[in-house]
Amino acid sequence: MSTVTKTRHDETVSTRKPSAIKRLLTNNTFWIFAVDIVLIVFFTIVSIDNSFFGPSNLRNLMSDSATALLLGVAIAFLLGAGEFDISLGANLILSSVVAGRIAVELAPYGLAVIIVGSLAGALVTGMVIGLFNGLIVTRMNVNSLIATLASLGIVTGVAFIVSSGTDVTGIPPVLQDGVGLNTVFGIPLPFLVAIVIWGLAWAALKYTRFGLHVLAMGSSRTAADRAGLRTKAKITTLFTICGGLAGVAGFIDITRFAATNIAGHTQDSLSAITAAVIGGTLLAGGVISILGLLGGVILAVILANGLIVIGVSSYYQLIIVGAILIIAVWLDHFKKGEKSLRLFTR
Repeated sequence: MSTVTKTRHDETVSTRKPSAIKRLLTNNTFWIFAVDIVLIVFFTIVSIDNSFFGPSNLRNLMSDSATALLLGVAIAFLLGAGEFDISLGANLILSSVVAGRIAVELAPYGLAVIIVGSLAGALVTGMVIGLFNGLIVTRMNVNSLIATLASLGIVTGVAFIVSSGTDVTGIPPVLQDGVGLNTVFGIPLPFLVAIVIWGLAWAALKYTRFGLHVLAMGSSRTAADRAGLRTKAKITTLFTICGGLAGVAGFIDITRFAATNIAGHTQDSLSAITAAVIGGTLLAGGVISILGLLGGVILAVILANGLIVIGVSSYYQLIIVGAILIIAVWLDHFKKGEKSLRLFTR
């Protein structure tokens, strides 16, 4: 190649390289956080006495983000592997019921024993449910959407049976004071726990073989099998881990409110899917955006909290969440089409 030709080639390559501003403006995560900022400003302006951006409500936002972020991490990894779990909300409920009953029984033994016992109960419950889902998907070859839809009904029914259809109350207040309402430098402890787990998930995705294998399975399960990955064992393990995250979310829930909420959390799985997809995780698998997930979770929590602050009925909140889910799925199809186009034009 002559010097002139090489120079022209280099110039062509350099002109095709997008600028930093263009890369930023086409970055999905950037726009998610930009929308978050716009919503914070909007709700602060329209709320009475600008209470939305007050210290008390900011702590509420962070506390609300804790369970949402844990479920979001779980669903993001499952979506990245090409799987679904719409039973995470029911898992949270049953885990909280088990943790709540254990906490009531351990009330005379002090905070440390209560925390260890109830957290262990919630974690084991969540992991058992996750293992159950994983085995149905991998050993019975049932589609994960159908499997977890069935699990949603089964786990919800078990939760009502264990709790006799009523919320578990009488949970020791010391658990709420020591964990749920506790703060570190003004930051709620549940949020710090969720952020640490979110950070570990980011590190696992970026630096471990397991994270690489999750993306490989989501990109092409057939290729992953041919490459020698034990996909069935890994998918079962992934479901179990994600079930454990739902269990931790259930434990955090009772520490915040000192009671269970068996009638709530019905939309938690859909909200987690919405946050993950809006944040950049593909429904078709193979792509996970952990940073974008954080922005998506914040978006969902800001909307829910902000609508309450300005006095919008919860019925409208359901409509808005459903509309955002449709937009998220549409964006997912758009991103998949864009990715296919890039592959086709290489």
